[in-house]
Amino acid sequence: MHRVESWLKRMWGPRAPAPGQAAPAGPDEAIADAAVAQAQPPETPGAADPPDADLDRRFTAFLLGAGQLHAGRAEPAERRALQHMGQLVQEGRGSTLVPRLPVELPRLISLVRRDDVSPRELTERLARDPTLVGEVVRLANSPRYRTGRDIADLQGAVIALGQRGLVQLVVSAAMRPIYDARQGRFSRVAGTRLWNVAERCSHACSFLCSGAANRFHGYLAGMVANIGLIGALRVLDADYADPQPPSSGDFHDALGRTAAALSEQVARQWEFPAAVCQAVLRRTDRPDGADVEALACTLRAADRASKRHLLAPGLGTEALAGLDELQRRGYLELQRAFSG
Repeated sequence: MHRVESWLKRMWGPRAPAPGQAAPAGPDEAIADAAVAQAQPPETPGAADPPDADLDRRFTAFLLGAGQLHAGRAEPAERRALQHMGQLVQEGRGSTLVPRLPVELPRLISLVRRDDVSPRELTERLARDPTLVGEVVRLANSPRYRTGRDIADLQGAVIALGQRGLVQLVVSAAMRPIYDARQGRFSRVAGTRLWNVAERCSHACSFLCSGAANRFHGYLAGMVANIGLIGALRVLDADYADPQPPSSGDFHDALGRTAAALSEQVARQWEFPAAVCQAVLRRTDRPDGADVEALACTLRAADRASKRHLLAPGLGTEALAGLDELQRRGYLELQRAFSG
């Protein structure tokens, strides 16, 4: 938590002008300036930029329908939106922009994670919700689970999916309505794109983790890694009146860092495991060896693989050769799992 607070102070605190530089026009301008400047991760001596370093920019441009971005300073309307987002982060109110987690989700997760739970008990519990029944059967028949046969009913799906699949299912079924909420101009443009990347990121992160507990943490981390963008979209829906979507590179860099902080706040508000919350925040750090925890590194790779797969689902051998091992494995798994 101390690391989060110190980062927020650096990101949103006032900045003294450099020698010979004019002071900002006022406190609001200072906050917006700090938002853009501190959105860039610190340089690490000897650390190279990851391949395709503008991937996050291209994804947020795709999300907002911005088209081609331009280099340079954020526009006034963009800076006002960043200021609002920054205040929410600094005041710890980011989770207020995201719908609450359904109360039944912790109960369902607790049930499916029990070692002694029987398929009959799971079937009886899930049968109470027709939406969950349909989602269970759909998921059991998806390429991700490779059951080798058609699943026609709930009990067959429960047996085919197993506990790991059911944990993922109940999280997915409960989270999808949160991602699908479309309340304004930018939320409508985003449509299902944000959910599509969350679904891919959670699957890839779980796949890349080792051990059952790690896979569960990986799935949760992937599901909430970009949930702060829901809050950012709602701020833009309310505050951004310019007819053209935000298109400066500075804005999109700041948006990515701010959304990561919002995502971490939401994960903490929902009482997700501490390791998950830390990984969500730290995934935006440039990896420099052991300094970045294993789950954060895995989440970063899964996040980038999922965005890449959504933007370019058919990369060939040559393009894949330019990715690091984790990203390449994650991308290939997404090609397999989301091919149908």
